[in-house]
Amino acid sequence: MDALLNKMFGIKYDDIWKAMIRPPRDDYNMSQLGKDHFTVEGKHYQRTDLSLINKRGLHLACSFWEPIDSERPCPRLPCVIYLHGNSSSRTEAWPDARDLLAMNITVFAFDFSGCGQSEGEYISLGWYETDDVECVVEYLRNTNKVSTIGLWGRSMGAVTAIMYGDRDPSIAGMVMDSPFSSLSILVGELIKDRVKIPSFVLNQGLKMVKGTIKKKANFNCDDIEPINFAKRCFIPGLFCHAKQDDFVNWHHCKDLYNAYQGEKNVVYFDEGDHNSIRPEFFKNSMCIFFYNTLQVEN
Repeated sequence: MDALLNKMFGIKYDDIWKAMIRPPRDDYNMSQLGKDHFTVEGKHYQRTDLSLINKRGLHLACSFWEPIDSERPCPRLPCVIYLHGNSSSRTEAWPDARDLLAMNITVFAFDFSGCGQSEGEYISLGWYETDDVECVVEYLRNTNKVSTIGLWGRSMGAVTAIMYGDRDPSIAGMVMDSPFSSLSILVGELIKDRVKIPSFVLNQGLKMVKGTIKKKANFNCDDIEPINFAKRCFIPGLFCHAKQDDFVNWHHCKDLYNAYQGEKNVVYFDEGDHNSIRPEFFKNSMCIFFYNTLQVEN
């Protein structure tokens, strides 16, 4: 198989399945999460780092940004949980966390299992990540420091939000940046865009890759169909996608938006790609969305 793939694609078989479930980990240091005590618009906040254990017994590296106790406006505040993308980590949350904190919304971020500083050998592109979210939501609700909860996901994190939203309708609102609608469709598109290959060869190769992933990571790629979960999700949602995204084509977001059953809105960016920094106007829209759906009290 390696010899055939090398001849056709110039890559090894192991490189294909590893790209899906064992991408490079984000190697970061804690300074990228900001200071553990800091100010925003004259108010004082703190970051608490902690570890949670998911259903599979894996430790999740987490961070919780909130006001210091003496300046907390009320005992229980809304919280947005940030869900990072593939090959990324909780550090994605920090640049925009301050905007939410200034609105009396706390922020929780963590490394999915298999990512960053969390335990785990593989990712599952949303399948086991939903259990990680459940673990975090349960922790937050048991602290008695959180009122309403929102999810803010990007790429794999956005897919996870959709799949978890079907499970937990008590989530108040979700922002979904660059999700894919179907893993099988996405993988097929990525291969076809990069190499010319007969369909029967592609289908056989995908079958082998799915078998390897099932054996190593114990999940079925065919179950990663976010569009099916979107059809059963009624949580208010804000979608966004860059039209120049050459990794996840923007039709995925369009298809998900059309299938989504909750109150919804969508923003498409004419510029930027899958990993681009989002425009300031959208960051403001995201903050307003969470302010309204999480029912923030001042």
